[in-house]
Amino acid sequence: MLISLATMDFRLCHLLREKLTQKGFSIEQLQPGDSPSKDSILVVTTEEENNQNNMTYSNMVILSKVETLNLDKAYSKIMLGIEGKKIWESLIIGVDPGLTIGIAVITDGCLQSTLETRAIKEAVNFIVLTLKNLTAKMAIIRIGSTGGYRQVLILNELLNVKPKHVNLEVVDELHTTPESGQEANEILLEGIKEGMKIPRGKDATAAIEIAFRLGESVENPETWETSDGELKEIQVLSRQYSRGVVTISRELA
Repeated sequence: MLISLATMDFRLCHLLREKLTQKGFSIEQLQPGDSPSKDSILVVTTEEENNQNNMTYSNMVILSKVETLNLDKAYSKIMLGIEGKKIWESLIIGVDPGLTIGIAVITDGCLQSTLETRAIKEAVNFIVLTLKNLTAKMAIIRIGSTGGYRQVLILNELLNVKPKHVNLEVVDELHTTPESGQEANEILLEGIKEGMKIPRGKDATAAIEIAFRLGESVENPETWETSDGELKEIQVLSRQYSRGVVTISRELA
């Protein structure tokens, strides 16, 4: 799929080219007002350049000043433009908790992006930024039901930081993690728009399965009785994060 960048803002053009190429799109740069290639599916320009040139492309996305400075917002608007939409009908974020956290972002039934990380803070920040940059009429976060104390930590943190209009649900995640890499690949390919490239992994694939399951709404923080094994894991993590300087006590863990 070819996207035409009708802009002389070379910083913006470089960033969009890099982002869109990573996602599997082909890119061409145009002088504002020039005709795009016949196989171009969308023309992207800036508000300032459109005002100067009064462009009349049939399928065009115009980026505001704020959007030109925020790559994620610009990318989101381009994805909407490809679909011919102004706003997403639905945004569902699936979360597979555990040692490696898998996250899948689904807009109107199609996979937009994934993340796999062991850092709870990185996972929560990714979700918050996604909710901020992807405007939708309805937004839901669905988190798997297992994962021990890490699941509870993620869930409680999301309750603290999510916007009020976003629902948070806990989903039964039985049989969500694929048994093989091939199965994970097949599931991911089913949800990706043709031609796009999305990072793949078992935990991200499990998050996709979680996103498409109905769950039970959660409004209050949950508690967790930590096991001996989990306490030891927390102590090990304290050594790792402090590079061997500190090992917290069992009571503090």
